Amino acid sequence: MRKLLTFCSLFSFAAVLCAQVGRPPMDPAMNPGYERNMPRTADGKRADVRVPVTFKDKVSSRAYPLSNKRLKQIGDIVKGFLDRNEKFDDEAVLDTIYEQVGKIVTMTPEKPADTRKYEDFQKEIAPQVNKKFPLEPKQVKEAAEKEAEKKFALQKPKEQVKVYYQRGSNTYSVTGTFYGYGYGNRSIQINERTIAIFDLLPEFRIKFDKAYNQKAREEFINKKVMDYTNKKFAYANNILRKLQNAQRNANEKLGYIYADKKWNTAKKITDDAIEAAKVEAARRAEEAKRKAEEERRRKAGELPPDGGMMGPDGMPQQPNQYNQYNQYNQNNQYPQQQQQQYY
Repeated sequence: MRKLLTFCSLFSFAAVLCAQVGRPPMDPAMNPGYERNMPRTADGKRADVRVPVTFKDKVSSRAYPLSNKRLKQIGDIVKGFLDRNEKFDDEAVLDTIYEQVGKIVTMTPEKPADTRKYEDFQKEIAPQVNKKFPLEPKQVKEAAEKEAEKKFALQKPKEQVKVYYQRGSNTYSVTGTFYGYGYGNRSIQINERTIAIFDLLPEFRIKFDKAYNQKAREEFINKKVMDYTNKKFAYANNILRKLQNAQRNANEKLGYIYADKKWNTAKKITDDAIEAAKVEAARRAEEAKRKAEEERRRKAGELPPDGGMMGPDGMPQQPNQYNQYNQYNQNNQYPQQQQQQYY
């Protein structure tokens, strides 16, 4: 036992030492996230490259399929001009985009949109809901408590009762006078027979077991309150859905599009798509410029060919040359500090 404790102590001490030792610097090429072809600065850090703008349909509620369809159509139109390298600063290009979108939906409706929000609908339907369900939760609970008093009344001594109880796999019944409880209220006496509380079937135990009875009362009262609340909510939600559907149909009929949790004109959606396309066009131009510069430097011998690396002498090398340089460094032909600069 003493050897086992000593071994555990040594193991714990070794674990603490390992936890305190700092990790050695890792070769970047051993990092799974390392990308050899990622543009980098002179000190090996990643170059600042703009992240591509991904064209996605704006996410709207499933209850707005027509708005979602219009969003996609507008996005496809603008993306087509982007892919053809059209100039978005050209007024003629913008006019053409607006013309194509206008064939799908009215750019700017004459009538204003119905912009009522959820809170506005709540205030509007409150009188109708309260008329249908006038009671507050507190009032529902008080009424349920009165009903529970009668439904879950406990049996009193000297009352005539009939109970069913179970012992083993057999069920028995007894009819007679209830004389009271045994020691610790764990049993009841009917006539000369003593019956354990936990032997009573549930529908009879509830009439004698005070804790069991109290739990059943609470569940009954809570259920009454919850059922009333759920019915009230369902009624209000049904009215709310009808109002929202009417609002959606009216606004979309006028030409409005639901996106970003609000109603927008097609002109606004189109302008947003054009601005996103300008950002993407600039990114593509920057990317093309960067690749052209890399190709120029590669042809001039300033960069290794595709898949290659820079050698210890600062000259480009092919991938299969790396092992030769690595073996050379292992023979201590190059200082370790100089070797780290190659990654």
